[in-house]
Amino acid sequence: MISKPQQIAQNLQSGLVVSLVALPLSFGLALASGVPPMAGIIATVAGAIFFFLFGSSRLIIAGPGNGLVVLSLYAVGVLGQGDAFLGYQLLLGAIFTSGVFILLMGLFRFGVLSELFPAAAIRGMLAAIGLIILSRQLHILLGVNPESSGAFQLLAEIPHTVHLIRIGESPVAAYALGIVSLILLFILPNIKLWIFQKIPAPIWVLALGIAYTYLAPHFGNWPQLADEKLINLPANIQDAFVWPSFGAWTNGSFWTISLSLAFIAAVESLLSVKAIDKLDPEQRRSNANKDLRALGLATMASSMVGGLNVVAVIARSSVNLNNGASNAYSNLFHGLFLALFLALFSTQLEHIPLAVLAAILVHTGYKLTAPSQFRAMKELGRDELILFILTYLITLLSNLIIGILSGMLITLVYQLITLGKGTYFFRTLFRPNVLLFEEQSHKYHLSVKSMSNFLNYIRLKTQIDTVEPEAELILDFSLAHYVDHSVLEHVQQYRNRFETAGGSLEIIGLDDLYPSSSHPLSNRKPRGEKRDQKGKLSKRQKLLRLYAAEHNYRFSHYEVVEYAEFKAFEYFKSKFIHLLRNRLEPPDKSWLWTDIHFEDNDFYGNALRHASMLYVPLPKKTAPFVLDQERLLDRVAHLAGFKDINFELHPDFSQRFKLKGEQVKEIRSFFNGGLISFLEGQKQYHIECNGDALLIFSKERVATVSEIKQMVNFAEQLTEVLKK
Repeated sequence: MISKPQQIAQNLQSGLVVSLVALPLSFGLALASGVPPMAGIIATVAGAIFFFLFGSSRLIIAGPGNGLVVLSLYAVGVLGQGDAFLGYQLLLGAIFTSGVFILLMGLFRFGVLSELFPAAAIRGMLAAIGLIILSRQLHILLGVNPESSGAFQLLAEIPHTVHLIRIGESPVAAYALGIVSLILLFILPNIKLWIFQKIPAPIWVLALGIAYTYLAPHFGNWPQLADEKLINLPANIQDAFVWPSFGAWTNGSFWTISLSLAFIAAVESLLSVKAIDKLDPEQRRSNANKDLRALGLATMASSMVGGLNVVAVIARSSVNLNNGASNAYSNLFHGLFLALFLALFSTQLEHIPLAVLAAILVHTGYKLTAPSQFRAMKELGRDELILFILTYLITLLSNLIIGILSGMLITLVYQLITLGKGTYFFRTLFRPNVLLFEEQSHKYHLSVKSMSNFLNYIRLKTQIDTVEPEAELILDFSLAHYVDHSVLEHVQQYRNRFETAGGSLEIIGLDDLYPSSSHPLSNRKPRGEKRDQKGKLSKRQKLLRLYAAEHNYRFSHYEVVEYAEFKAFEYFKSKFIHLLRNRLEPPDKSWLWTDIHFEDNDFYGNALRHASMLYVPLPKKTAPFVLDQERLLDRVAHLAGFKDINFELHPDFSQRFKLKGEQVKEIRSFFNGGLISFLEGQKQYHIECNGDALLIFSKERVATVSEIKQMVNFAEQLTEVLKK
């Protein structure tokens, strides 16, 4: 058990780290929304206080979000009709009204909204938001204020911006800082040094920008940045507080914008809360309706003094969780730290170049709309990819509300065509289709019939929620004729929750349904004219099968979801394994090699990863440890007092490897004998011990066939050494 002082210290530390991340994002999102930078800070502080007081989620960070940037910028232009300050005041009025709508959603229990949207449509809308943010901020990164507003027009304007740079119309310092910052944002997270892992990349580029503006005046040949290319904060903090205007309440656009802000803020927040609940080590469940009420109150309070909408944000919440947060105090502390930074360092903050903030937003937008997003949808099957692309394009050509609603409609029409029976589709859609009963004590059977899709998933969710996660639940789809990806994705999250709580959720009955792709969460349709492709192997799988036959290993390419042995490692504590695929193991099962597909959370949210790893059970129990390659900064840290377990008789091993663990004596005993000599002569792997087994891998990616052979050879020799 963690003591209360320890919890306070952990939440203080997490709050500090998150505040450092939130600082540039709050400024950047406000500027991208066409409002003063202080509007982002006000929203962050209001979200921290009100969500702490009235929200239910313990790990969520509240503040301005990416999803509302495009709509806020549009609202300033439409409502102000050329007057930026008037547009800002009228936007604040619309934000206050949206807060009232969000509060009413919570009061009338609209928290189920998050379950009604198809996953492909949501991802398509988010990807479109990313492209819109990227296309606009790319010009500001290059030191040019864009003239267009639509994403396609902004992209078409890039050659003109490049031309302005060539003829010297853009400040050299602005686009140089912007380009360097963007490059660093991509490179720094991949450097496996603790200092770059602990301090997020946006903080480094922020420090770079501030340092440049301070140093440039002292070097005559350094290009200077004009004041308009730097962030502008009010001299008096009271000047940042702007009262909302409701002068446009008779205008239809005012109400359309207010409803759109409320809708998008609610959906983005509910999805973020649900995602963080999935990552909560204690598997606590948030009250969606209570969180909506808290966000409504926070948004109303924020708008009354000049702030943006308050939403629950997944990126900063992930940072919060990864830095040891355990309760809602971390959210409160992060808001208070931001207010403190503003009070003490406002002069220094005015040295932040706009190009650096734009680089952070370009990187954020790229993460949302990167090619990997399209590849991930392609893995789910052609159906989900088409739905994703259509929602993406419609959102870009219209607006966010039309985009997500069109995505729902397209998904519905597609599923209707897939089943081929319109009357059957609508008849079964609105009829009860789930039946739960208890077979024996703490063992339940939940049967789903007819069709299970994003629109009737709430019935299934209601029944699953009545089962305690410590129990055993069998989810039976044998009577279902169609199961969509959104339902299977929700069920996968429940599976993780049950396993964490000590229970189990097992799915049966999908054998008679045809998967849209090899992905385990793809749509399941009635089998018909399409042939089963289950037996098809890739070139890599064929080579592995041949290699296994030559060495008398057992090879299986089928997906498996039995991965308890991997979840026992610290590496996977905050990650969620989707499946294991391509398993190699010898007859005596002394080791297991496999490809692991898992979900990892980073600064921008969750990312699907694939890695090749070894599992080696130990002959006898030992102390947990982590062995990794020692780098230059690790040696500097060792000189500064950071402990590393070294061996005087093996200086080469101590210099090459970083060995950490709490039970030093037992770890030293384990490494006695021939193990050190063996490791000194081998390729360096990351090795983690949980006391009972070893987790071994080289890189966080899928290994080539030659690399697999090296890993297998390493495993064979290692098991022989361990036996001795």
